[in-house]
Amino acid sequence: MNLERFKNFGIGLGFLLVQIVLFRHLKIMQVQPDLVLIFLVWYMGQKDRTSALLMAAGLGFLQDALLDFWGLNMFAKTLLVFVSYNFIPKGTQKQLLIGQVFLTIVIASLLHNLIFLGLNAVIQNYTGELFFWQHLIGSSLYTAFVASFIQLFRTK
Repeated sequence: MNLERFKNFGIGLGFLLVQIVLFRHLKIMQVQPDLVLIFLVWYMGQKDRTSALLMAAGLGFLQDALLDFWGLNMFAKTLLVFVSYNFIPKGTQKQLLIGQVFLTIVIASLLHNLIFLGLNAVIQNYTGELFFWQHLIGSSLYTAFVASFIQLFRTK
């Protein structure tokens, strides 16, 4: 592992820790954003597919270990990177508009949450239909709003 990948993994780990320490307590109607997903969408735009898949698997595994969802986030994030890698804008020099960031993140988050909740339905963790829609729509929108907010204050 070279120094740049190690640094990026540290940044991803920082996003994971901020999500666990801060955003687990900032729930809105019992939904929370997925900061690791925001980092992975950015990472897909910067690196090759193999690096993005390995980053998704590593961060998803750590997220599962810390949140006790053994394997769900790892599988969902890895499958999301595999499926959506070609659709993420790559290495653009100009800054994206807030609407572009919001739309990209909300679509990625909806796809991720569909995979995640579909796996949950298979293993019968969540049986309430209300929770499914609340998590799918609420978490996706909350994640997209946080990504848009980060985009507003991002520096080059």
